[in-house]
Amino acid sequence: MQIQEKYQNLKKRGMIMKVYVIYMHPSKDSFNGAILEKMLHSLAQLNVQVEVKNLYKEFQDAHLSLEEYEQSMNGKYAEDVLQEHKKIMEADQFIFLFPVWWGGFPAIGKGYLDRILSYGFAYELEGESPIPLLKGKKASLVFTTGAPEKEFHQSGMYDHMIHLLDKSVFQFCGIELDQILHFGDVIQKSDSDRKQMLDHVENFCARIQ
Repeated sequence: MQIQEKYQNLKKRGMIMKVYVIYMHPSKDSFNGAILEKMLHSLAQLNVQVEVKNLYKEFQDAHLSLEEYEQSMNGKYAEDVLQEHKKIMEADQFIFLFPVWWGGFPAIGKGYLDRILSYGFAYELEGESPIPLLKGKKASLVFTTGAPEKEFHQSGMYDHMIHLLDKSVFQFCGIELDQILHFGDVIQKSDSDRKQMLDHVENFCARIQ
């Protein structure tokens, strides 16, 4: 479905979708930054309400301290954590946009999960069994690698990373993994190749539900 067609369908139903983009690259002058700009443009065409969290600029404290951990287990959260809880609850879907470093999120992204997917907000425990609290939420992954896509898949790294995030994070909290968009060999690609990649971002946005 073309992006304008989907926009018209949403308009007919009187729906405005809310998307929360969690951006995990230290520079916006990067290919990840170009992906973000294309994403924002495409979603705006769909009349989607979008908010971006640039972790390197807006989430300086990615360290879960012992004190904060103990307080969170008793339902007490820091103010910046509460603000993120509110944004997550308001969003229909969140998109994690990141470069793959050392087989996964940049460290600041892992720190974000540690602090924000708190006990009592994202999950609870009944004995040793997790009780997911974010059912109905969807998440998508958009990421880049220096390795070519075929090499990243054949090495097993792709399956390992996706399985780890989906099983250990999303399913644990009740979040449904929606779409995955992977761009490989981004350092070596030509400008024309990158332009074609960005066209895939528009198609990705048109499929968001």
